[in-house]
Amino acid sequence: MFDLMRLFVQVVEEESFTVVARKLEISQPAVSNQMRALEEKLGGVKLINRKGKGFVLTQEGELFYRHSKHMLESWTELIEEIGNSERIMSGKLHIGASNVPGEYLLPTYLANFRRSYPDITFKLTIGDSLEIAEKVLNHEVDFAVVGAVFDTEKLTSEYWLKDELVILVSRDHPLHSKKSTDLQTLKSYPMVIRENGSGHRRAFEEALAKHGFDLHDFNIVLEVGSTEGVKNSVRSGLGYSFLSRHAIEQGEKSGLVELSVKDLSLERGFYLLTRRNKSLSYIAEECYRYLSLQRSDSK
Repeated sequence: MFDLMRLFVQVVEEESFTVVARKLEISQPAVSNQMRALEEKLGGVKLINRKGKGFVLTQEGELFYRHSKHMLESWTELIEEIGNSERIMSGKLHIGASNVPGEYLLPTYLANFRRSYPDITFKLTIGDSLEIAEKVLNHEVDFAVVGAVFDTEKLTSEYWLKDELVILVSRDHPLHSKKSTDLQTLKSYPMVIRENGSGHRRAFEEALAKHGFDLHDFNIVLEVGSTEGVKNSVRSGLGYSFLSRHAIEQGEKSGLVELSVKDLSLERGFYLLTRRNKSLSYIAEECYRYLSLQRSDSK
């Protein structure tokens, strides 16, 4: 029954049978059949009414959704508490991460952690900060590392490591021979930027706002969904961009030139992100504690 409840909750929250089917790698009719099976188990109660290509919940459906959500969360807490009581350092740990920590930082830290606990395996899901925060909220990952603060009623952030965004141009860019530039000059050149929802972009927008600018003042020619995509676009001469110093230090730097921007500070932080008032499994708690101990002192 819990599997049917979990599927029902997912359909309601995705607002689509097709999206759920794609994520679960099953057919859309299979999802529909499972929903009918659920209604039959409830004595023929109608939970969903089809409406065009979509659906609406009945009054009973709304009630069933609220209680199912609560029961599934309680079940997850119970399983986590049982896992905590075993204190066995084995199993699979699912961590979410935004692009820079996921691609350039966490692999090294997780490798070091696993040397002490070789029976642990990992799954690392990478996306933009907002997307990963939603995965933490929806219990899709144990915890996450992101490039933005999410302190809400259900999420809490702990400062982890310092980051700095620096400007990069290609070696044939008109500004490549200059040691520094300014925002006014940059407005006239094509810019490549990360997609909306990334902590990288949010930090850049906040820095611009302090100087009375916003992104509409700049000539944005491309929005990219990954740090590597930004680097390759800059290297190809499509435009300049701001990138994490972690990505530059550990990535391939050939074809890229770093400039400074007068009076512009682009420091930000990476944050450990968990659900508020929700306990982690024992192995997740130990890994979280290990990462927390690597925290840099300066913000």
